[in-house]
Amino acid sequence: MHSHSRRVSKFLVTGLFCLIAAACSDPEQAKKEHFDNAEAFMAAGKVQEAIVEYRNALAQDPRYGDARFKLAQAYQTAGNANQAFREFVRAADLMPQNNEAQVRAGSYLIAAGEFEDARTRVQPVIDRDPSNVEAQLILGNALVGLKDLDGAVREIEDAIKLDPKRALSYSNLASVKLAQGDRDAAKAAFEKAVAIDPQSTRARLALAYFQWSTGDSVGAEASLKKTLEIESTNRLANRTLAVLYMASGRPQLAEPLFKALASSGVTEASLQLADYYRSVGRRADAVAVLEPLKKDPATFAAAETRLAAIAYGANEKSRAHSLLDGVLAKEPNNTQALVFKAGWLVDEGKAQEALTFAQRAVKGEPGSIEGHYALASIHDRLKQRKQAIAEFNEVLRLNPRAVPAQMHLSRLNLLEGAADNAVTFAEGALSNAPNNPNVRLGLVRALLAQKDAARAEQELAPLIKQYPDEPVVLTTTGTLRLLRGDNAGARASYERALKTGPRSIEALAGLTSLDLREKKTAQARARVEQRLATEPDRTDVLMLAAEVYRVERNFPKAEATLRQVIQKDPGASTAYTMLSRVLLMAGKLDAARVEFDQMSARNPSDIGAPTMAAMIVQGQNKTAEARKRYEAIVAKNPDAAVAANNLAWIYAEEGDKLDEALSLAQGAAARLPDNPEVQDTIGWIYYKKELPALAISAFEKSLERAPENPLYHFHLASALNKAGNTRRAREAAQQAIKLKPDYAEAQTLLAQLKG
Repeated sequence: MHSHSRRVSKFLVTGLFCLIAAACSDPEQAKKEHFDNAEAFMAAGKVQEAIVEYRNALAQDPRYGDARFKLAQAYQTAGNANQAFREFVRAADLMPQNNEAQVRAGSYLIAAGEFEDARTRVQPVIDRDPSNVEAQLILGNALVGLKDLDGAVREIEDAIKLDPKRALSYSNLASVKLAQGDRDAAKAAFEKAVAIDPQSTRARLALAYFQWSTGDSVGAEASLKKTLEIESTNRLANRTLAVLYMASGRPQLAEPLFKALASSGVTEASLQLADYYRSVGRRADAVAVLEPLKKDPATFAAAETRLAAIAYGANEKSRAHSLLDGVLAKEPNNTQALVFKAGWLVDEGKAQEALTFAQRAVKGEPGSIEGHYALASIHDRLKQRKQAIAEFNEVLRLNPRAVPAQMHLSRLNLLEGAADNAVTFAEGALSNAPNNPNVRLGLVRALLAQKDAARAEQELAPLIKQYPDEPVVLTTTGTLRLLRGDNAGARASYERALKTGPRSIEALAGLTSLDLREKKTAQARARVEQRLATEPDRTDVLMLAAEVYRVERNFPKAEATLRQVIQKDPGASTAYTMLSRVLLMAGKLDAARVEFDQMSARNPSDIGAPTMAAMIVQGQNKTAEARKRYEAIVAKNPDAAVAANNLAWIYAEEGDKLDEALSLAQGAAARLPDNPEVQDTIGWIYYKKELPALAISAFEKSLERAPENPLYHFHLASALNKAGNTRRAREAAQQAIKLKPDYAEAQTLLAQLKG
């Protein structure tokens, strides 16, 4: 019995080898067997086994189109979208006449943003089969670069969460900026899909998406309503129409839709209904939805967090914090609870403490838009601009429709002196929210900073027409007129703004600026002091007063006013900067250096303050200390061009490290290509290295940019003298003396040249 079993086993193994050998000798038969096995596995629901067999079939014949297509379907069933995408495209390449393969590939290409490839694939399908609904939808989406409605609506929901008071700003789903011909062709494709199958909810939703994207929200609403007539429980149609109502300022019409979604039993829909009630101020209704949800451990945290927010909104702050702390005790990394906590602490003037909670939220959920937005806002509040810019950029990466982030980025880039970036972000915000006047105003301000008066006037025109008496529009008009050199017109705009809005700081600042420009300092002082008499604690008014006192050279009063600002707002970086400059102008160099050192300690990433402190020390002829300071700055930040240039000059003057000095100066020149001082430093280093020809070239570049600088003429004269060009050296020395008659060194050189 035992030996018989061995003989049977041996027979089976031998037979198996024979089968394998036969299969190996006949690839066609092998691929068919593997394909049939895969089909059987798929029928039995064994997807992974089927994938293995489809791949085995393709190993026999990589151009086996049917196997490639079936493999793609298997990957799709298994939830592996990336592999499904890859295989559908390969299958479509192998079977150009197979309509289903082309359509499947096209749908994935649309989702990936490969619109032109998708269009190229489905156009032949439509030519062969004009009634193919899916192909028509893909063609329409490809023509105008649209992806998926579900994702787009989710982005708008997130954007509205960031800025709930301006939900109306999001009445446009997107902004399609393609040629009108493409848009018309896309419209025809979407409408054709609906005509082919009037009962297709997918076709009607796609048409609604297109209509909303191109600004036809009325048409989108009609298409969504028709979709719900066909399928009243369609979740995407209900949700999209609800968001459209919220975004177009008709929240009361959204309630039945949110209720219909909640009745489906999906927890997320119930939470959305509660959020809707909160947004329209119906707290009792929100509580009624949330109370049952907090009893379920699965929904406790989401419900309790919202109940805490309702309590906080009702000014029950102690209870709200207690509820939220309870959630965080159970779920320390709950993102929404951390974001709420951070926001409340900011409201309570505890921004530094809030920062910790926002950082925890982002660390726990790096993909949280609300978390990054909260963290960015806190950095902004703490005057940490670079960190704020980084976080707002992350918000925008996660949601390109986040208009509040774009507006903040435009403003912050303006403060950083990057007007081009400010314009770019403002344009993006206006594209996403074309009906938001604040967004358009932000673009106008960015354009004014860019000195683009013509376009600023064009963008400002609709605001002037719509809001002719709005103070902020009038002050912006004043700034535009000022840019055009129309001082009288600017003054008229500022005065009108102050008349319609007596508390307008922008109008007061505009008039003060004009007064100082026109040497009417007494008038400027009277104006700001009159405002201070009624609002003595306004730091922005105090800053205006300090500027007036500085221009009047009343340095003690300017200093006292700025210290008052700093006492009221310790984070007011501009006040520290102005105070340091006032101290410099007053000759209080040591006091100014202390201020800059303190500014540097408060913001270690800032290179301006430590550079100014080093320059003060250098100006006091404390060269060794200045050298150490510059070396520390450059070691920490190699891009610190001013510090690098000044350090290079010190090395050149001391006559050592000339190669390192040249490297530093050339690096500074790469970052400050139009700066004559840097070219002068390079020239002086070459002079010290006994390379007068190179020195002459650098000094001439300095003089191209600053021909009235006597020092640069003297340096050129010195280099020309070293090169043996006495005549030109004498001319350069004479020019230096002409510009500065008491220039002793130039006079000495000229005397030598004449002798």
